Amino acid sequence: MKKNSVFNYEESYLNSWYNIKKGFEEFYKQNGNDLEINPAESMFLSKIYYKDGISQRELAKGLYVSEANITKTFKKLEEKGLVYKTIDKENNARRNLHLTEAGEETFEKCIELFRNFDKVLFEGLSEEEIGLMENQLSKIGKKALKIIEK
Repeated sequence: MKKNSVFNYEESYLNSWYNIKKGFEEFYKQNGNDLEINPAESMFLSKIYYKDGISQRELAKGLYVSEANITKTFKKLEEKGLVYKTIDKENNARRNLHLTEAGEETFEKCIELFRNFDKVLFEGLSEEEIGLMENQLSKIGKKALKIIEK
């Protein structure tokens, strides 16, 4: 006897998240080719964009990835001319990360790309519906992060 689960219920949160993820990947592929970065790299740039001078350790913590992952991604983005680092004046062991002008321009294109995806996704929904959804997803996301933080 087969068990019922979120996998066989088409309107389950699991199927919905999967569909949104796949839809975003396709939207990004169709509309983000000129960016020459992937969605994960756009999140990397976002953390630096909004907190210029963030350390590699802080960035790893904020993205819930290893510092080795940050080093690898940084090198890729540095080769593309999007980021650079400086030595912290108060702590010589700390490296502060910054966006180049090209990095800022690239991330600002990411912002526009994400806004366009939102327009497609939220078409026909009221501001109230969008607000309720964002509130619920924020609560769920915070609970999910508690699993990572254990």
